[in-house]
Amino acid sequence: MGIIDKADGFDALFEKYTRLKQEFGTYQNFAEEQIQLMNEKNIEYGKKLDVLTNVVEISKYINSNISDYNLIPMINDMIIGILGVTYSTIYLKKRNGELRVEASNVEIENYDIVTNTVFSLLSSNDPVVINCKNPLFSEFKGKLNIHSIVGVPITLRDNFMGYIIVEHTLFDFFGHGHIKFISAIANQIGIAIENNILYKKVKESSIKDPLLGINNRKHFFDIIEEKVVKFPQKSFAIVMIDIDHFKNFNDSYGHQFGDEVLIETAKVLSKSIDPDKDKIARYGGEEIVIYIDEVSSHEKVIKKVDEMREKLSKNIVMYNDVEKTVTASFGISYYPDNGNDVQKVLNVADAMLYRAKESGRNKVISS
Repeated sequence: MGIIDKADGFDALFEKYTRLKQEFGTYQNFAEEQIQLMNEKNIEYGKKLDVLTNVVEISKYINSNISDYNLIPMINDMIIGILGVTYSTIYLKKRNGELRVEASNVEIENYDIVTNTVFSLLSSNDPVVINCKNPLFSEFKGKLNIHSIVGVPITLRDNFMGYIIVEHTLFDFFGHGHIKFISAIANQIGIAIENNILYKKVKESSIKDPLLGINNRKHFFDIIEEKVVKFPQKSFAIVMIDIDHFKNFNDSYGHQFGDEVLIETAKVLSKSIDPDKDKIARYGGEEIVIYIDEVSSHEKVIKKVDEMREKLSKNIVMYNDVEKTVTASFGISYYPDNGNDVQKVLNVADAMLYRAKESGRNKVISS
């Protein structure tokens, strides 16, 4: 009887042990599955964090380099480096509505991925993924075979600005994470383009005369002073111009007509100089100043300035029902002949201008 009891007790313990072992095994499997799931989630979160970190870093870079003309190519290089794609191209919409390549690592002349075969897909406002087992765009020689493409529109407040197109040689390469990352970059580019436009407007307003659209006095002399520092031996001419009897225009026909006289005068003079070398600015009131870069001889400068005077005297200013011709007096001086700094040269040009006005106006007087 005692032996049977012992056997029954052993069987009960063994059964309990077996049950506990099974439960532990089940728990262990569950725990391992949860750990694996957590690891996968951690990896996924890590990838998302990497994407977010990259977006933040690119955003910082964009904001700190808003005035850089190479900003878009630099962003394109970042996309290639971060995503490890084969090709990346950024297209921006121009004023005529056409898409043009702004930055790309595709080294094919006149390359344009927006061909008839895919344009209808890329013209939507949503990201588009294209996968093909056969090579895409095989017509472009010198380009690797592409099997996977993602296109993301660049928009800002529903305003379409362009496209980011990235390509890879692997089939079905791009996933949801790639689209999210590229979309975030597209948003940053849209903001960067708008900010760059605003920056240019602010910068232009700080260096341009708001009425005439030519340089203001300060910016003009900053440019000339810098030229003197860089090239102290290079000669140039300064021309001071004063519109004849300007006060009479204002008094007789109103300040709006006077403004039109100033605007037309600036236009005529601007068209008479070399836009790549010469500089023009509003000196103050009805006075305009010009820097002439090429001074091979005084005679050539005088001839050039006298041609300006003649063009101006033949130009008709029209505003409402008033039509008038306008003349101006011109004074010329030379660096370094008339002084070893800009202010001295300017003083001589001003003195020559005074002589032109005193001797009958509508004249060119040179030092």
